Amino acid sequence: MPVEENHVARKMARALAFMCLNDHFKQPLNSGHNPVSHTGDYTDVMITDAKGRRMAWCNVCRVFSHEREKMIEDVAEGIYDFLLNIETETYSKRLEDAYRESIRWKDADSFSKRKKRR
Repeated sequence: MPVEENHVARKMARALAFMCLNDHFKQPLNSGHNPVSHTGDYTDVMITDAKGRRMAWCNVCRVFSHEREKMIEDVAEGIYDFLLNIETETYSKRLEDAYRESIRWKDADSFSKRKKRR
């Protein structure tokens, strides 16, 4: 794929992800306190649940199944909307706006590095 196409695909992927998941980051899913980890991998941060079980923070599920299902539904709906409307002027404007909002995410190079590791 030519460099220019890679760049456009990266921008569109960021904007689409932002459009699909934006509401989830406005909700409590992204709120609360982040624990401090001296090791950096959170194996030194322990959680104790209501049954008295201790587990490392990195092994705790922090998204409930109903939240996961809602995110999957929203992403599927966003992709469906994208596929149906990508060539309309209104949708193109929404995609551009979403990309501008997503600029605050990590830079595009870190996205490429994550993609290559898969």
